[in-house]
Amino acid sequence: MIKNSLLHPVSELHFDRYLAKDTRAALLFTEKLVWERINRSLEIPKSERTFQNTVRALTESSEEFSALTNTVSHLDSVLGGSWSAADTQATQVASKLYNELGLHKGIYTALLEVREVMKPKSLTTAQNKLLDDLIRDYKRGGVALPPTKKQKLKEINEELSKIATKFGQNYAKATDKCGIMVANRAQLVGLGEETVLTAKNEAKLKKLEGYWVQFSEPNYLAVMSQCTDKTTRRAMYKAAKTIGLKPNIPLCLRALELRREKAILLGYKNYADFALEDRMAKNGKIAGSFLDKLSNLYMPTINKEFKELELFAREYENDPMLRLGMADVDSGLDWFYAEKLRNKLFDIDESVTREYFPISKVIFGMFETLSILYGVSFVKNTKLKRWHEDVEVYEISDEADKHIATVWCDWFARRQKHGGAWMNGFFVADRSSGKVEKPHLGYVVANLTGPTPKKPSLLGIREVETIWHEFGHFMHLALGRTELEEQSMQDIEWDFVEAPSQIFENWVWQPDVLAKITSHYKTDKQIPSVVINKLLAARQFRIASKAGRQFILAKTDILLHTEYPLNKTKDPLQLHRDIKTQAYGITAEKWDLELMSFAHIFAGGYAAGYYSYKWAEAIEADFFEKFKQSGVLNPKLGREYRDKVLARGAEVKAEHLVRDFLGRDSNIDAMLRRDGIKT
Repeated sequence: MIKNSLLHPVSELHFDRYLAKDTRAALLFTEKLVWERINRSLEIPKSERTFQNTVRALTESSEEFSALTNTVSHLDSVLGGSWSAADTQATQVASKLYNELGLHKGIYTALLEVREVMKPKSLTTAQNKLLDDLIRDYKRGGVALPPTKKQKLKEINEELSKIATKFGQNYAKATDKCGIMVANRAQLVGLGEETVLTAKNEAKLKKLEGYWVQFSEPNYLAVMSQCTDKTTRRAMYKAAKTIGLKPNIPLCLRALELRREKAILLGYKNYADFALEDRMAKNGKIAGSFLDKLSNLYMPTINKEFKELELFAREYENDPMLRLGMADVDSGLDWFYAEKLRNKLFDIDESVTREYFPISKVIFGMFETLSILYGVSFVKNTKLKRWHEDVEVYEISDEADKHIATVWCDWFARRQKHGGAWMNGFFVADRSSGKVEKPHLGYVVANLTGPTPKKPSLLGIREVETIWHEFGHFMHLALGRTELEEQSMQDIEWDFVEAPSQIFENWVWQPDVLAKITSHYKTDKQIPSVVINKLLAARQFRIASKAGRQFILAKTDILLHTEYPLNKTKDPLQLHRDIKTQAYGITAEKWDLELMSFAHIFAGGYAAGYYSYKWAEAIEADFFEKFKQSGVLNPKLGREYRDKVLARGAEVKAEHLVRDFLGRDSNIDAMLRRDGIKT
């Protein structure tokens, strides 16, 4: 192995020595390694082919290359800077390589030869599934296309990869430059003193008079939910919906055209049908019908909640003619009027409740809950290297005290860091025959409210949910005990993968757990039971409206990948605005470019798949009802869920995981009951 800061065994991470300038050399070295291994495997005579010397050899051939590109992409998302150019380079090389591998007739033939030589009875269930899945993926990927069409497909795939990287980088750069200028302190009434002081200092740095409120997820939430000045709120809303995103418009249009062209080239009616064929939903029509059914069921409650909010706003502003605008409702969160109504109905002030949710207590209580359910333990590791001083590293051990996983947690918002929250697996360790020789490795990243010189990070209840959601993803990886590394949770159907993360949010709302994750940051006193009761009572506040926001995004996504660009009577931006207008009964502004920040479908893996959040939510609600019936902190049931669902990754189809745990297929009834939706 050549001397290079980015090259080392794939089961290790060394954030203290990575250099972006080493990316090109590392790419060339690991790509060459891939082809050397592939070619050796292809030379094996048909009669001598085995699962190990062909299937495993082929899947393991790109381990170092994948680890390298994963690391570079991760460092771009959390640090930006020189890593952005490195990530662009890595993406281009990776796209070309994976294109060549995915359309390689020799590899496909070798897999078919294994299937012919190794009869199903001679392989384990997991081995049969992996082999069949690989053969299916090669067929779906276009390996049988004639040369001219295969070349066209390669070009499409490579261009789509470049677009995804550029789209995400554009958004990150635009976010760093985005903010609003406020002339005087009166326009920031309602915001915390730390936020105001930071805004004053930001303006000074820019040599401006007044206050510069930098756009970030915590600042956006604070302004939109707490600031009493309408003009300031609307200015921040407009900044969020425009955010300098015009460069992403041509990328969006081109991506949609290329995806449709790819689907047709591969014999599918549209991109949604191609993308969903191997998922639980099967095709775009079923996913669309699922969304239509749910939105129709939720709509009466959504309309009722809207009317209640508008009546309250009129009373609050003493204006009987007041009409709510997009800046008042266009969110899955509680903006200003909704926050005030929530305070009135439940006597909850989030600025006060935050004081009981210091992040250290939230994490400690989360670990304690996981220990009860799954028999795991956590130890903070201060010796392992990190990419930023904010990052915390934890080692996770099982009931036998075996080190099963290590996670790097990067919780707080900062400049050049991509927005949102996510979990990313880096290394899946071998668990065949029950061995635990190395830990699984991964990251959990968020953009939460950070600490100040005077206060620790104090979280809102939704930020608490975010931590538990993303850690739910990581525990799905950490508890994996699949026979084959290739069948970890990262390979499960996309419309199931959110279920193990969403179900974990439910524990945040259990009285016994709330007591574990709360204590006042100054006095260390536990949150009063009366406040816990108020939080629980308010959990379902405007729940239908929050679901409605997801329907808007999911419907936009599915329509863009079924009807557009077949029907070009509307451009994608206008289609999204029209869906919002119909949902809220408020005309969306022409300047609304929100779609250009929809990284899930243009820079992530959710193209034609955003419906997955509600699909998976229906499953997790069904799962959690079983916990409620047996006790939400029942260790026996927790371990049953661990063993029947989490540990098995993608060894079997998701529908089998559901049936094994529930004893039946899942349905939407539990979710509707939880949300108080009448059928």
